[in-house]
Amino acid sequence: MEENKKTNQTLSVEELKVKGNECVKDGKYIEAVLHYTQAIKMDPNNYLLYSNRSFAFLKLDQHYLSLQDANETVRLQPQWAKGYFRRAEVEAASELYDEAIISYTRALQLDPQNVKLMESIKNISDMQKKKIKDSQNIIWICTCVGLIFGIGIVVLDYSLTANPTLSHPFSMVAFALALAGMGWAIGKSVNLMSSMSAGKSLQPPEDLGVNDNSNEKDTTVPEKKSKYSKAQARQRYKQGKL
Repeated sequence: MEENKKTNQTLSVEELKVKGNECVKDGKYIEAVLHYTQAIKMDPNNYLLYSNRSFAFLKLDQHYLSLQDANETVRLQPQWAKGYFRRAEVEAASELYDEAIISYTRALQLDPQNVKLMESIKNISDMQKKKIKDSQNIIWICTCVGLIFGIGIVVLDYSLTANPTLSHPFSMVAFALALAGMGWAIGKSVNLMSSMSAGKSLQPPEDLGVNDNSNEKDTTVPEKKSKYSKAQARQRYKQGKL
């Protein structure tokens, strides 16, 4: 039986792809990536392999690597709708909804009868609308909390202190509005941080060292300095001391 076993080095590209597909079905995504990678080394222009590996990387939440393979799929076969679909899936998972809609739309242009693409565009559009609505709600909630907090301070200051700090109606209103403005600013900051986090998972992993040679160490072995000059070394050699 040992003689009938084939290692990855002896398997054909098609056999490696089939093995990778089987691993994906079984949820063994790391093994699938290894099979696809071995196949790509043998056939680097096979766009199907990049597409399959992109899916496996996406399942492993390796969005950067998944997007790289999706882009390579599109480069190798720009008229294949599934390449753009792969790219859209990664962009959607990274919360880049605008970019995902563009990629889905491009895929639909190449495959107009694909119901799954139509559903994907609808779903991502709904997610984008929900995100916008949630952002607006956050701003309104923070503003209202700030206003209520400001009014509460004014009321407590006026009713519990003998000499209220805010005695004039104008100063009371201004103080309450100022806290409401602070709440609005906090809400905007929260939304800004949320928008900045979108697409963060597409940054290259640190261990890849992509476009970064600053951490490369100089592995050159330094020459051992001699404590003798060349003339002294020759003299010692002749005397048999070296």
